Amino acid sequence: MVMLASSWTRRRFMRSATTLTGILALLGLRASAQPVIYICPMHPDQRGAKGGTCPRCGMALVPTEPVSVGSYELDIEMKPALIRPGRPFDVELAVRHPVTGALVRRFEPMHERIFHLFVVSHDLQYFAHVHPVQGRDGRLKITLTLPSAGAYQLVADFLPEGGAPQLIQRSFLTAGYDGRLADIPVLATDTEDKIVAGTHVTLVMPDPIAGREQLLTYQLTDAGDGGPIHDLEMFLGAPGHLLVVSADLAIAMHQHPTPELAPSPESTVVFQVLFPRRGTYRLWTQFQRSGRIITVPFTVQVRDAP
Repeated sequence: MVMLASSWTRRRFMRSATTLTGILALLGLRASAQPVIYICPMHPDQRGAKGGTCPRCGMALVPTEPVSVGSYELDIEMKPALIRPGRPFDVELAVRHPVTGALVRRFEPMHERIFHLFVVSHDLQYFAHVHPVQGRDGRLKITLTLPSAGAYQLVADFLPEGGAPQLIQRSFLTAGYDGRLADIPVLATDTEDKIVAGTHVTLVMPDPIAGREQLLTYQLTDAGDGGPIHDLEMFLGAPGHLLVVSADLAIAMHQHPTPELAPSPESTVVFQVLFPRRGTYRLWTQFQRSGRIITVPFTVQVRDAP
């Protein structure tokens, strides 16, 4: 397994930032008391008082301690060590506290699950959204099967109890792959309408500009009669889920809709997205209709502000 440089740098910074607290804890001393803050599990920038809700998504705010806001450690073990395409392999994940290194056993549920795991190929053609199950030992486990040889990325999204939302990435290779991890795919812009499982999906968005929050509006119609659908269901506690990944894999975002912005909630899903910098981004959006999950990919080019 290979860890991205950006993740390594972030983890190293957080270790440095919490060194004093760790030393004090080892000496049996306490730093000056810091008040508990309440944040949104999906939008950490949204904070408030106990019992409040997020103004963007409506989720209940959860308590967190300022010292626990940093990046947690994520240990990943795969068996067998040599992963072969088309054959199942086991993945075991262990989350550790950024200061004490203790195994984290309790997580806050986010959209009906305590742990969201995304698997994407480095060429950004393969996508999976799965949910490991926690065992009695506190570790999370899941069995995966990959379709072809290549380089893949794990994107882990979770909220430790008392901590802040975490999004951690790891890369790994399968047997039979002879490329390089540094290869960046060249993707053409693809915002054309898609038809998936009898659903016609249209993406409406302004010209994407880096650093500006903007709306991504998905209009869903029936591919048969062309009319708006009326059987859109909640999928994991939300009208939709969106994973945004940059072509160089340095940026990943797991987003959820803002229901109050949808003019027709039964057939329109709206996300608020901020692309941090220019470049190519792959979007995978998931909906659920009549019990069936629909996954729709798009590719956008984000440019700098004029």
